[in-house]
This record gives sequence, structure tokens and C-alpha cells, in this order.
Amino acid sequence: MRAAGQIGGVMSFKIGGPRREPDAGSIVEHGSHGGLFATILSAFALVISGLSYYESTLRTAELSVYVPPMIHYARDDDSDVFNVPITIANDGARTGTVLAMELVVENLRADALKKSARFYSAFLGDFPKDEKDPNRSFAPLSIPGHGTFTETIRFYPMSLNTKPFVVDDKGDYRFTLKLITVKPERPDLVEQALRTPPQPLVFQMNLPFISFQHLEFRRGTIAMTNTNWQPAVSKNTQPAISSRGASESEPPADGNAGAAGDAPADAAAPPSSDETR
Repeated sequence: MRAAGQIGGVMSFKIGGPRREPDAGSIVEHGSHGGLFATILSAFALVISGLSYYESTLRTAELSVYVPPMIHYARDDDSDVFNVPITIANDGARTGTVLAMELVVENLRADALKKSARFYSAFLGDFPKDEKDPNRSFAPLSIPGHGTFTETIRFYPMSLNTKPFVVDDKGDYRFTLKLITVKPERPDLVEQALRTPPQPLVFQMNLPFISFQHLEFRRGTIAMTNTNWQPAVSKNTQPAISSRGASESEPPADGNAGAAGDAPADAAAPPSSDETR
């Protein structure tokens, strides 16, 4: 066969003629058209893929704690008991394990006989009206990535010397809630660099009245609330905050429970457990 040639100013080809391989110059010339845009697009896709993988797989457990604006106080023989509804949200991708919870209660009254006491997470569920009702013991919690746990926790005193009671009259009380979590024995690089334990949550509640007959003989509970009915929130990526936004070391000047604003002057006292039933 004849090779391609020029006849009368017109290029002619013959099928099966010799094939020319593209040289480096032609490759660069053709590749430059859209090459930069394709490179940027590929890099952007790689970054998005990496972030998605981190959020779905690598991100360490990040536990946030939420407490509503109302808890309940009770007495079980010679023990103060606090019924605290708690929600724990895991914003991370890895499982977070809570071994136990610790609650420190402070009586803010100047002449209180007992200024503070420590409590532990003993049982789940509300305080039973009948002492014969079975109790559900608290067990370590395993909260999966992007999962939540919601339950009422009953806190009992750590000390065997429970008297005098830390709650001995109406007034304001400060609470510090701490989660005891698992620390990995052999943390990987991500755990070592990014793991942060959940911060203690500090909030205040007000007890509007106290009735020893209601607490001890009727096994009733009394509601404790903050002043503006705002929940308390604690993040593990920033200092613990309550609904008033104050830090842990700054008690409120007015003795209100984590309040961002004052309650109306004619606000009614919260109902006791018998009234709500």
C-alpha cells in the first residue's frame, strides 16, 4: 500500500498506512485543555471523601449531656435521692462508654448544716411510690456513634453517713454532673490527638418547699426547677455551660438555676409528684 501523500494540494490517505505515535509536545498541548480544572475538581472530591470518612469512621466519641429544667427530690429512709432525667448524645463516630455518673450537690444556704454531698448513679427510672417495687440497677452504657441515650437516673449518696441531709429546707442548690467514661488502653493516633472527655455539667435548681410527711411517709417527690425553664447543656469540646451561659466556677449572683432571664413574679410553684399524677 502507498503511504499518505499530497496529490494536487489535497491530502490523501491509504488504509493501512504507517501510524505515527503522538509526541510529548502534542500530549501536553491536548492535556492542557481543562487539565487544571480537572485537577482542582479531583482534589476537592478527595477532600470531601476524606472528611466523610473521618465523620463516619474515625471521629472519636463526643458525648454531650442534657438535663431538663425540672428534676425531682425524694427520700429513701435516711438518704437524699435525686431523680434526674438525662439525655446523652454521641456526636462522634466511635462508640462511647459511660461506666458511671457522679453528682455533687451543694446547699447554697449560708447556715446549712451540710454544705455538699456526693451521689452516684444507682438506679434507672422514677422513684417508686411503693417500696416493694423492683429497682432497675444502673449498668455501664454503650452509646454508638451518632446515637443517644435517654433515661431518668436515680442518684443515691456515696457516703454511709447520710445525715444531716444535704437538702434540709427550701432554697437554691447547685449540681455538678460528671460522666465517668472508658479510656482506651491502647489509643490509636486519632484517639491520642483528638479525644476529649466530656466536661462536667453545672446547673442550679430551686426547691420551692419541703414537706417531711410527704417525703418520708408518702414516699412522694418534690419538683426542683430553674427559674426560666431552660435546659442545661454540656459539650465535651467546650467548657460546660448551663442555660444562663455561666462558667462552672461562677455561681449565679441571684441564686437562680442556670437562668438566662428571670421568671415572672407570679409564677406558680411546680407541682409535687402527687399533684402531677
